[in-house]
Amino acid sequence: MKPMRTSLILFPLFALFILISSCKDQMPLENVTLVLMVGMDLDKDNNLVIYASSPVFNKEAKEKNEVIKVTSINVRDSRNKLDSRASALISAGKIQNVLISKRILAHDDWFKLLDVFFRDPKTSETARVIAVEGSVEEIMNFAPADKRRMSLHIAKLLDTAHMRNLVQVTTLFELHRQMYEKGITPYLTNLRKDTEVVAAGTMLLSKKGKYAYTINNNENQLLQMLQKEKSGALSFTIKLPEEQGDSIFETGTLSFYALRVKRDIKVTFEQNKFVFDIQLSIPIQLTEKPFTYDVRHEATRLEAEINKQLDEQMKALVTNMQKHEVDPIGLGLYARGYQFKAWEHVQDEWGHAFSEAEVNVHVETKIKNMGETI
Repeated sequence: MKPMRTSLILFPLFALFILISSCKDQMPLENVTLVLMVGMDLDKDNNLVIYASSPVFNKEAKEKNEVIKVTSINVRDSRNKLDSRASALISAGKIQNVLISKRILAHDDWFKLLDVFFRDPKTSETARVIAVEGSVEEIMNFAPADKRRMSLHIAKLLDTAHMRNLVQVTTLFELHRQMYEKGITPYLTNLRKDTEVVAAGTMLLSKKGKYAYTINNNENQLLQMLQKEKSGALSFTIKLPEEQGDSIFETGTLSFYALRVKRDIKVTFEQNKFVFDIQLSIPIQLTEKPFTYDVRHEATRLEAEINKQLDEQMKALVTNMQKHEVDPIGLGLYARGYQFKAWEHVQDEWGHAFSEAEVNVHVETKIKNMGETI
């Protein structure tokens, strides 16, 4: 029984020791500048400008968000300058968003600026990397009365838009993989400020990270179908001119959900180029049909028209990607997996090889649900 009594005495002492030692690491929130959002831009002289956005926890402060702006030679060097302007100790462990201007993305070597995020163990690699079309400063200082703090608003905005398949969301970790994986080219959420902040689509980048071109929300849905990475139901609207009638309203439109996407990819190498045959099988649910049409008995003709328009949209999207030598679909991964000998010769110039490939996309839809009315 003696060992039992010793344990009962020592256990509370150890627990007390742990509690006392942990108290030394505590720091009141008002003594911390908790950076939630970082911004990077270039000024008119191409000097690097760094922004840091932090919530203010002091009860006496009228503004509930603090934005600090400094000019620096790199991100790490900006830390001392930020510290000299912040009213409390800076903590970068909770960064949620990293905004990068389109002006920076116009240069090949911008990715090196992010080295500090991957090298510093205190920085989370789950932060979203976001491309900004326009001024980063405008977004950092934007404080609409009907929105939460901008750093939190942007994080929630992008997560919601991604759930709806309207934009891609790329974290620091995922961006690092895209930059070093030879079979795919990187992409970032496209953010812009009009009267409000808008998740406007996705910016596609070259293998070196340079801005190539931007796809809109609808094209992003097509991309996610090709990637087979959709989060929920995809919503599409197509026009059927023959069903328009004489109304001033768009009554010749058809809206539907793509409920699931079954994707099959066949890869061959013929006549010194890769050939990709992509088959997409998609059950759909009609969500709006303002014109009169007997779907129950004429579904096949309607499905054929949907297939035709989706085929055309897919072809236009892939043609644009090949024109700019970008492969956000990741077809290079399939080229490596199924045609490795041919891949070996082009792996370091996959963007160019992809631009010369033959990519055939075939869409086959099936109406599974017509809604409550016929």
